[in-house]
Amino acid sequence: MSDAAVKLEEYRAKVAGTNIDTRSLLSTDYFNTFNSVIMLFDMLPEMPELLDEVEQWKFNDYVGHFRDSGLDFAGLAIESYAHVPPDLKLAFERKIDAMRIFVEEASRTLRRLNDAGETATFGKFARYVAELIRGMVEEGSAIVHGHDSSMDQSAIDAMF
Repeated sequence: MSDAAVKLEEYRAKVAGTNIDTRSLLSTDYFNTFNSVIMLFDMLPEMPELLDEVEQWKFNDYVGHFRDSGLDFAGLAIESYAHVPPDLKLAFERKIDAMRIFVEEASRTLRRLNDAGETATFGKFARYVAELIRGMVEEGSAIVHGHDSSMDQSAIDAMF
Protein backbone atom coordinates (compact mmCIF):
# COMPACT_ATOMS: atom_id res chain seq x y z
CA MET A 1 0.00 0.00 0.00
CA SER A 2 1.39 3.46 -0.92
CA ASP A 3 2.11 6.13 1.69
CA ALA A 4 -0.80 8.19 0.37
CA ALA A 5 -3.18 5.23 0.70
CA VAL A 6 -1.98 4.59 4.26
CA LYS A 7 -2.51 8.27 5.18
CA LEU A 8 -5.94 8.25 3.58
CA GLU A 9 -6.97 5.29 5.73
CA GLU A 10 -5.47 6.92 8.84
CA TYR A 11 -7.49 10.08 8.23
CA ARG A 12 -10.64 8.16 7.45
CA ALA A 13 -10.34 6.59 10.90
CA LYS A 14 -9.59 10.00 12.50
CA VAL A 15 -12.67 11.69 11.03
CA ALA A 16 -15.11 8.90 11.89
CA GLY A 17 -17.91 10.30 14.04
CA THR A 18 -17.27 13.94 13.05
CA ASN A 19 -18.92 16.23 10.50
CA ILE A 20 -16.20 15.23 8.04
CA ASP A 21 -17.15 12.59 5.46
CA THR A 22 -15.08 9.43 5.90
CA ARG A 23 -14.88 8.75 2.17
CA SER A 24 -13.87 12.18 0.89
CA LEU A 25 -12.38 13.74 4.07
CA LEU A 26 -14.42 16.86 3.26
CA SER A 27 -17.19 18.54 5.26
CA THR A 28 -20.43 20.02 4.00
CA ASP A 29 -20.09 22.62 6.75
CA TYR A 30 -17.87 24.45 4.27
CA PHE A 31 -20.92 25.49 2.26
CA ASN A 32 -22.01 27.73 5.13
CA THR A 33 -19.61 30.21 3.53
CA PHE A 34 -22.19 30.56 0.72
CA ASN A 35 -25.35 30.55 2.87
CA SER A 36 -25.09 34.22 3.79
CA VAL A 37 -24.88 35.32 0.17
CA ILE A 38 -27.75 33.00 -0.80
CA MET A 39 -29.86 34.65 1.90
CA LEU A 40 -28.94 38.08 0.52
CA PHE A 41 -29.90 37.09 -3.03
CA ASP A 42 -33.23 35.84 -1.64
CA MET A 43 -33.91 39.20 0.00
CA LEU A 44 -32.83 41.39 -2.93
CA PRO A 45 -36.21 41.48 -4.75
CA GLU A 46 -37.80 43.16 -1.71
CA MET A 47 -34.69 44.99 -0.49
CA PRO A 48 -32.50 45.95 -3.47
CA GLU A 49 -30.36 48.10 -1.17
CA LEU A 50 -28.79 44.84 0.06
CA LEU A 51 -26.95 44.64 -3.26
CA ASP A 52 -24.13 46.55 -1.58
CA GLU A 53 -23.79 43.68 0.92
CA VAL A 54 -23.78 41.12 -1.89
CA GLU A 55 -20.98 43.06 -3.54
CA GLN A 56 -19.04 43.10 -0.26
CA TRP A 57 -19.34 39.32 0.24
CA LYS A 58 -15.91 37.77 0.42
CA PHE A 59 -15.16 34.29 -0.79
CA ASN A 60 -13.36 32.10 1.74
CA ASP A 61 -11.64 28.92 0.61
CA TYR A 62 -12.00 25.62 2.47
CA VAL A 63 -9.02 26.03 4.78
CA GLY A 64 -9.80 29.70 5.44
CA HIS A 65 -13.41 28.90 6.24
CA PHE A 66 -12.48 26.33 8.85
CA ARG A 67 -9.64 28.45 10.23
CA ASP A 68 -12.15 31.26 10.81
CA SER A 69 -15.09 29.07 11.87
CA GLY A 70 -14.40 28.28 15.50
CA LEU A 71 -15.90 24.82 14.97
CA ASP A 72 -14.57 22.14 17.29
CA PHE A 73 -13.48 19.95 14.39
CA ALA A 74 -11.96 22.79 12.33
CA GLY A 75 -8.36 21.75 12.95
CA LEU A 76 -9.07 18.21 11.82
CA ALA A 77 -10.95 19.50 8.75
CA ILE A 78 -7.92 21.59 7.77
CA GLU A 79 -5.48 18.77 8.44
CA SER A 80 -7.59 16.23 6.54
CA TYR A 81 -7.90 18.47 3.49
CA ALA A 82 -4.30 17.66 2.55
CA HIS A 83 -5.30 13.99 2.25
CA VAL A 84 -8.53 14.29 0.24
CA PRO A 85 -8.45 11.83 -2.69
CA PRO A 86 -7.14 13.79 -5.70
CA ASP A 87 -10.16 13.17 -7.96
CA LEU A 88 -12.60 14.38 -5.31
CA LYS A 89 -10.40 17.34 -4.36
CA LEU A 90 -10.20 18.44 -7.98
CA ALA A 91 -13.97 18.13 -8.46
CA PHE A 92 -14.58 19.95 -5.17
CA GLU A 93 -12.19 22.79 -5.96
CA ARG A 94 -13.67 23.19 -9.42
CA LYS A 95 -17.16 23.36 -7.94
CA ILE A 96 -16.29 25.98 -5.34
CA ASP A 97 -14.38 28.01 -7.90
CA ALA A 98 -17.41 27.89 -10.21
CA MET A 99 -19.59 29.00 -7.31
CA ARG A 100 -17.27 31.91 -6.50
CA ILE A 101 -17.22 33.03 -10.14
CA PHE A 102 -20.99 32.68 -10.40
CA VAL A 103 -21.61 34.84 -7.31
CA GLU A 104 -19.21 37.50 -8.60
CA GLU A 105 -20.74 37.54 -12.11
CA ALA A 106 -24.30 37.52 -10.78
CA SER A 107 -23.45 40.43 -8.51
CA ARG A 108 -22.14 42.46 -11.46
CA THR A 109 -25.21 41.61 -13.54
CA LEU A 110 -27.52 42.63 -10.71
CA ARG A 111 -25.67 45.92 -10.32
CA ARG A 112 -26.19 46.67 -14.04
CA LEU A 113 -29.90 45.79 -13.79
CA ASN A 114 -30.31 47.90 -10.65
CA ASP A 115 -28.48 50.88 -12.11
CA ALA A 116 -30.61 50.65 -15.26
CA GLY A 117 -33.80 50.70 -13.15
CA GLU A 118 -34.92 47.28 -14.38
CA THR A 119 -36.66 46.41 -11.12
CA ALA A 120 -38.75 43.44 -12.30
CA THR A 121 -35.84 41.78 -14.10
CA PHE A 122 -33.58 42.51 -11.12
CA GLY A 123 -35.95 40.69 -8.75
CA LYS A 124 -36.47 37.71 -11.02
CA PHE A 125 -32.76 37.37 -11.65
CA ALA A 126 -31.91 37.59 -7.93
CA ARG A 127 -34.38 34.76 -7.16
CA TYR A 128 -32.99 32.72 -10.05
CA VAL A 129 -29.43 33.21 -8.82
CA ALA A 130 -30.34 32.11 -5.27
CA GLU A 131 -31.90 28.92 -6.62
CA LEU A 132 -28.92 28.18 -8.85
CA ILE A 133 -26.47 28.65 -5.99
CA ARG A 134 -28.58 26.33 -3.82
CA GLY A 135 -28.33 23.75 -6.59
CA MET A 136 -24.58 24.24 -6.75
CA VAL A 137 -24.39 23.71 -2.97
CA GLU A 138 -26.27 20.42 -3.47
CA GLU A 139 -23.80 19.43 -6.19
CA GLY A 140 -20.91 20.37 -3.92
CA SER A 141 -22.44 18.33 -1.12
CA ALA A 142 -22.63 15.35 -3.46
CA ILE A 143 -18.91 15.71 -4.09
CA VAL A 144 -18.28 15.87 -0.34
CA HIS A 145 -20.11 12.56 -0.08
CA GLY A 146 -18.00 11.05 -2.83
CA HIS A 147 -20.05 11.79 -5.96
CA ASP A 148 -19.50 14.32 -8.74
CA SER A 149 -22.64 15.70 -10.37
CA SER A 150 -21.23 19.09 -11.18
CA MET A 151 -22.59 21.80 -13.43
CA ASP A 152 -20.11 22.56 -16.17
CA GLN A 153 -18.60 26.05 -16.36
CA SER A 154 -19.94 26.56 -19.89
CA ALA A 155 -23.49 26.17 -18.52
CA ILE A 156 -22.76 28.89 -15.97
CA ASP A 157 -21.20 31.13 -18.63
CA ALA A 158 -24.30 30.73 -20.81
CA MET A 159 -26.44 32.31 -18.08
CA PHE A 160 -24.61 35.60 -18.49
